[in-house]
Order: sequence, then C-alpha cells, then structure tokens
Amino acid sequence: KTIFCTADDELRPVMNGIFFDLSEEGVTMVATDAHRLVRYSNDSVKGAQVVNFILPKKPAQLLRQVLQKESEEVVVTFGQKNAKFAFGTTLIVCRQIEGRFPNYKAVIPSNNPNQVVVDRHTLINACKRVAVFANTGTSLLKLALSENSIKISAQDIDFSTSAEETIACDYAGMPMSIGFKAPFLIEILSNITSQDVLLQLADPARAGLILPAENDEGQDLLVLLMPMLLND
Repeated sequence: KTIFCTADDELRPVMNGIFFDLSEEGVTMVATDAHRLVRYSNDSVKGAQVVNFILPKKPAQLLRQVLQKESEEVVVTFGQKNAKFAFGTTLIVCRQIEGRFPNYKAVIPSNNPNQVVVDRHTLINACKRVAVFANTGTSLLKLALSENSIKISAQDIDFSTSAEETIACDYAGMPMSIGFKAPFLIEILSNITSQDVLLQLADPARAGLILPAENDEGQDLLVLLMPMLLND
C-alpha cells in the first residue's frame, strides 16, 4: 500500500524507502516522492516505545513478494543501521537508509471543505479513457466538480485532440476545478481496494487527499496528491 510512492532520488536518499514509525498506538508506514505521499496506519502492531527506521525500496519489494506466500507472523528487529525480518525458515537482513525522513504530518492538509464520494472503478476507467488524449509532456487531467458530477477532461493542443467524460458522484460543495497528473492519479486509485473513494479538496492550488470510503478494521489509508496548474 505504500511502496508505489517511494522515490528514485539520488539527492534525497531518505525518500527512496518506506518510513516505519512505531509507537504504543500502532505502526504507521509512509512513503513519498515529493509529488504524492501515502500514509498507512495499523493499530494491531504496537511498539513498546516511539521508534522509527527507513526501509529501502529493494528489500521492501523482496518482502512484498515473499510475504504473499507466507502466513506466519513476522518478527522485525532493528538497531542503528540494520533491520531484520524473520518468518518461518526465512531471515532477511538489510541496511537501513540513514537520515531524517520529512515531517509527513506537517504536509497533510487538515481543512478540506470539498468532499466527493465516487465509485472507484468508474473514476479509474474514465481517467484511463480520457488520459489517452492528454498532452504527452504534462499528462494533465482536469477534474471539474459540480453538484453530484465530475467532468474529467484532457487536451493536447499540439495535436488538436481533446476528450471529456462526465461521471456521477456524491458532491454538494461549491463548483471547482483541479488538475492532476494522470499516471499518478490512476496509480493511486489502483492501489486502493475499496468500492468507493473519498476525495477531500480545499482549492485548486492545495494538495488533494484520496482515501478509501471504508477502511478495513484497525487500518487507515490516506494518499496525498499535489495538483497541477490549470491554464484557465
């Protein structure tokens, strides 16, 4: 749920992994590439004290592949430099990424008056169809919100192509338009598993939040996506 947002940034290596933030309340995993941020929390896994570490992308990918075939509990131990994952007859040891992870709590907007509930499959399929006609350089998708509808549009002035599609949603706020990068939006929606998604928006210049309309018990997933500037 988080690995897809990790970066490939040589200048900021702390963003090339998943941040594990353990406390007595539960575990929170965060990943960001500066354009989007995902935060996944689970209150069934608790730490005895507040500790954290950054797991690099490669061992995270390896763990994701191996753990899909395992049903046993995983014992995670870590010190200043290494992290160990033990389950069954398998032991994975890796170096942590050293450095200070960005303050993810500070970048998540709290006041988002415009809230949209929409069927996830309907939204993702409409975005895929319209994105074909977006500018190849920007991949800009425009979402125009009005009462109980979203008009998704894209255009490529260089090739004189454009497309738009209107889908139904549950929205009673003020009309507004916001732009997102199509591949980012589609990938985020693909990594959420709920039937409906909740979009929380403030204005076209502030980050939008994408959440499952219903989280699994004890779990909480939130994805932040930075908007793109609209010409109009």
